Amino acid sequence: MEPTSQPNHVKLGDELVGTIIKPIGGRRFALKCSGAPKDWTVELQSRRPEMVEPGSQGMFWVTKITPLHMKLLVSDDDFGRLPISDSMAPRYLAALKALLGTGALDGDRLADARSMISRVEKRDQADWLSVWKLFSEPTAGDTQEFSQALNAIRNARKERPTEFDGMLVEFRERYGEVIDLAIVRLSRKSSAG
Repeated sequence: MEPTSQPNHVKLGDELVGTIIKPIGGRRFALKCSGAPKDWTVELQSRRPEMVEPGSQGMFWVTKITPLHMKLLVSDDDFGRLPISDSMAPRYLAALKALLGTGALDGDRLADARSMISRVEKRDQADWLSVWKLFSEPTAGDTQEFSQALNAIRNARKERPTEFDGMLVEFRERYGEVIDLAIVRLSRKSSAG
């Protein structure tokens, strides 16, 4: 999986200073950010819209980049970019190691691995950006392929056990390096925490 490359080097998680221009409906507000790519729109999706005032300045972080629409979505709070919790880090680590053959790759380990990639796909959990970074900042397409590969392994384990070992070998050949790096990063976090 390759890091996501974007115009003007803006990537997920980057912080931008911006000024609120106006509300554009619901929890959304138009922003002006000098760090955004030229001619792109920047939209704040606030979790606390009652606190947002047109004309005010703030620090925002990039939660989504939509090149076809030349649009950045940003957030005004830390939901999404919180660190991986102390309770989830050991589970994630065990799941990643099991994917590479250290420990049993049972249903729980597969579910935890699937949970990690699902966080990145859906961007709906407090630590999704941290997990995205753990996996070397994959593109949306790479994330989807990884997710599909995990689902295929899970299904083979349940429904086609004779194909399971071969699929696991292919999976490890394709994603082993990324998973190794994720294990190293997560191990550092766990030992530092």
